[in-house]
Amino acid sequence: MASIEVLHNKLLTLLIEIDTICLKHHIKYSLFAGTVIGAIRHKGFIPWDDDADIVFERGEYDKFLKVIPANFTISSNNLWVTRFVSKDDENICIDIFVFDNISNSKVLQKAQVFGLKAIQGTLKGQVTKDKGIFGFVFTSILYVIGQLFSKNFKLKMYYKLATLFKNKDTDYMFSSLDKFVYIGKILPKTILNTYSKVNFEGTPLMILDGYDFYLKEFYGDYMKLPPVEDQKPEHGNLKYVSE
Repeated sequence: MASIEVLHNKLLTLLIEIDTICLKHHIKYSLFAGTVIGAIRHKGFIPWDDDADIVFERGEYDKFLKVIPANFTISSNNLWVTRFVSKDDENICIDIFVFDNISNSKVLQKAQVFGLKAIQGTLKGQVTKDKGIFGFVFTSILYVIGQLFSKNFKLKMYYKLATLFKNKDTDYMFSSLDKFVYIGKILPKTILNTYSKVNFEGTPLMILDGYDFYLKEFYGDYMKLPPVEDQKPEHGNLKYVSE
């Protein structure tokens, strides 16, 4: 069996564990990012994808954290993105993203996103060198500022800013733990109104019914395959499995 298939089997096992926990405790989650693209386009993993992603609304995520079985844990070693891992094999994990409320005000939206992107810059371990002179100068400043504070302090600030509107009645939300390129994409909360089960590698797993709006906003024509040269693993997780 090829390594990618071994990895997919391990990831599917973790996804099923998450689904079981959430079903037992009435918690809503959804496959996310490339994993939901895979669910819709391939009825399972994107053939070359070497990771798996899910997303919770913030309140659902808070509930999930309280009911994780003892043989599993949440790791935050990957900067601001948390991961669901089994204590039996901590190299294989599911990336967890969170939808947080964001203000209806465009100005406040931009201010909150800018602040989170800045904190992301302080958390990174190196300066970005491929974004032009402005990007280099900006990330250099953030990198220097970041050296003045502990990672724990910076993550606490990130959490406080991400959840700034947690208890506010807003019409919009955003993927607050996401990549720099996606964090500024604001989504209507109506896409979270309902969830359904979808066939994923022969197993019913949950997706938000508003997935089409989300995927088009983030990825454009998500049903179109990327160029052949881009159809390759990109997260480095194959090193954790053997042939």
